[in-house]
Amino acid sequence: MLEVSIITINYNNSQLTKDFVDSVIQHTPPTISYEIIIVDNCSEIDDFKNLKRLLLPYDLKLIESNINLGFGGGNMLGVQQATGKYLAFINSDVLFIENCFSNLIPFMEENPTVGVVSPQILDKELNPTYSFDHFHGIRKLLFGTKMVEITSKVALRKKMKYNSIFQVDLILGSFMFFKAEAFSLIRGFDTNIFFYYEEMDLCYRLKKIGYSSYLNPTTSYVHLEGASTKQNYKIKKERNLSRLYTLRKNHNYLKYNIIRFYFATKWFFKALFKFRHFELFIVIIKGSYSGSSLKHDQKIRIIK
Repeated sequence: MLEVSIITINYNNSQLTKDFVDSVIQHTPPTISYEIIIVDNCSEIDDFKNLKRLLLPYDLKLIESNINLGFGGGNMLGVQQATGKYLAFINSDVLFIENCFSNLIPFMEENPTVGVVSPQILDKELNPTYSFDHFHGIRKLLFGTKMVEITSKVALRKKMKYNSIFQVDLILGSFMFFKAEAFSLIRGFDTNIFFYYEEMDLCYRLKKIGYSSYLNPTTSYVHLEGASTKQNYKIKKERNLSRLYTLRKNHNYLKYNIIRFYFATKWFFKALFKFRHFELFIVIIKGSYSGSSLKHDQKIRIIK
């Protein structure tokens, strides 16, 4: 069995994906057995052709999807081809700057109850940036991160270089290193989530079956944050829908409804100044998060 299956998604960023592959190959020694699986998530046909041209010299698996399956769905398509003991879901806007896997694999071997781990994140200037988060409960949403850290025994979330390995609520989705066994037990990504907050949902579900999530800052990588996703109002709306869906799924009914009331109030007052926000307010009132997702706007690409 291979040690690591590296799965990444290309979406109209063929050069970025090629740079990611180059960095993995450059910094991963031959003593680690791994495979690279790239899922093209219905990119524009010219970008997909360029991707195939750029990756022609490489020994990897390239999967083409003729519909945009979203982040979770695209990764699950890649999982079907994965054979590794560990699954590394890594964004295409990531660059390896060192050998990450030689630190992550022994840590996972020595800690059987750890389900997922992530290295320290650096920005493109190689400065430490936020590398984990706290669960989004009532305290965090109403009073902010500081309130969570004051009232709970959790690590401080800062843009700093950490010196020790520690448990977190959730790691960030740009680099998620799973035990394949633990990933299978939680049934992988929830493909109802089209984009955003997949990592929160995964870490919630790992916690429910006795697995923990860790940050391992003994190794690091560069995340060119936002380079693979163009921001617009539809994307911002999707972010909020995904968060609400995840909170509804993982919180009890009373806690969820307090959170729902908070968001309904927030977006109602935003709509008074920008009418387009009224759409999101109505969705929150109806609770139709999955039904309002961009997932349902995707068209099947027909190759002529």
